[in-house]
Amino acid sequence: MSPTSSEAARHYAEFQVQTASHPKRICMLHVRLVELVMLAGEGESEARKRILLDKAQNILSQLQGALRVEDAISQSLFYLYDYCYVLLQRGEDVDLKNVLEIVVTLRKTFDELLRTIR
Repeated sequence: MSPTSSEAARHYAEFQVQTASHPKRICMLHVRLVELVMLAGEGESEARKRILLDKAQNILSQLQGALRVEDAISQSLFYLYDYCYVLLQRGEDVDLKNVLEIVVTLRKTFDELLRTIR
């Protein structure tokens, strides 16, 4: 049985993340994190919303795991990701808005950093 187009697209996106360079992977994870939080805030059913937020929390965990907490900036990022994780666990609309503000800023920052190291 052949995969559906959405399954194929998901597999391709996962493969892209797995094979991307580390800085590019970080940027891609931030992009997906923003997408998931935005989808969760679009009036989905509570069950669907929770699934989306769980996926977003998994990405936050991956981002935390990718950090080398050796300096103040990395440590601050670790705590910022942790804060976002807690807000997503609560799942209130105001919490999602706050997470979006944070992760959009981080996404832009990491995108800019990626452009400077190329």
